[in-house]
Amino acid sequence: MGFLKEFLRLTRFEHAIMLAFAVLIGETITIGNLPDILEITIIFSLLVPIFSEMASFSLNDYLDIETDRINDRRRPLVIGTISPKFAIYFSFFAFIVSIVLAFLINTPAFLIVVVFNMLAILYNWKLKDFPLAGNIYIGLTMAIPFIFGNLVVHPQWLLPVPLALAVLAFVAGVAREIIKSVEDVKGDVKARRSRTLPVVIGEKPSILIASVLYILFIPLSFAPFYFGLSPNVYSVLLIAIADGVLLGIVAALLHNPSKRVYRAARNATLIIFTAGMLAIFFASLYT
Repeated sequence: MGFLKEFLRLTRFEHAIMLAFAVLIGETITIGNLPDILEITIIFSLLVPIFSEMASFSLNDYLDIETDRINDRRRPLVIGTISPKFAIYFSFFAFIVSIVLAFLINTPAFLIVVVFNMLAILYNWKLKDFPLAGNIYIGLTMAIPFIFGNLVVHPQWLLPVPLALAVLAFVAGVAREIIKSVEDVKGDVKARRSRTLPVVIGEKPSILIASVLYILFIPLSFAPFYFGLSPNVYSVLLIAIADGVLLGIVAALLHNPSKRVYRAARNATLIIFTAGMLAIFFASLYT
C-alpha cells in the first residue's frame, strides 16, 4: 500500500484521470451521447492519456531530482520511497504502451500521441528551461485531450465545441504553469540554470500575466454554449462557481503573492478544472 501511494504521487495520477475524463467529454460531445465505455476503442482512448501522463511525470521527477531537493523535498525520488531506476524504466514503458494503444485506435490518434510523447521528452529534458515555451507546452497538453476524444470517434473532422474547450484548457493551463514557474524559480535556476519566464521578466510581471489569462478565461468559459452546447442548471451553476473561485484566486495572487498562495492557487485551479469539466459533461449529455 505504501508503494502504491508513492507511485500515484510520482505519476500525479489525479492529472491522468482528469485527462482521461477530458477525452471522454470530447467523445461524448462529438457523438451526441455517452459512448459505450466497454467498447475496446473507447477503453484504449481513455488509457492512452493515462499512460502518456504517467510516463511524462515519471520522467519529470527522474530528471528533476536535484531541483526537487530544493523546491519540494517530499517527492518520492527525493525521499527514496521510489528508486530513480524504477521511474525511468516505467516512464519509457508507459510511453510505449500509450503509442501502441493509440496505433490500435486510428491514424490521427496515433500521430497525436507520437508528437506529444516526443514533446514530453523534449519538455522534461530542456524545453521547460526556456521562457514561455514550457508553459505553452503544458497548456497544449491540457487542450489536446478534447481534440483527441473528437478524433477517436470521428477522425474525419473536428467539431467547434471540442475545439472551443481546447482553447479554454490551453488558456487556463498556461496561466497555471506560469504560476508554477514562479513557485519553482529558486530550484529551477539553481539546479537547472533555467531561463523561465519569472527569471527573464521577474516574478510580479509573470503573476500579472497569469492573472490576466485567468480573467480572460472567465468570459470564455461560456463559449462552448455559443457553439452549440445546451446549458442546464447544473452546468451553469458549476461554471459560475468555478469562475467565482477563479476571481478569488486572481485577487489572492495580486494582493498577497507568496509561495503559500502560489501553491494554494495551483491546487484550487485543479478543483476548478474538475468542476468545469463536470459542467461541460452534464451539458453534453443533454445537447
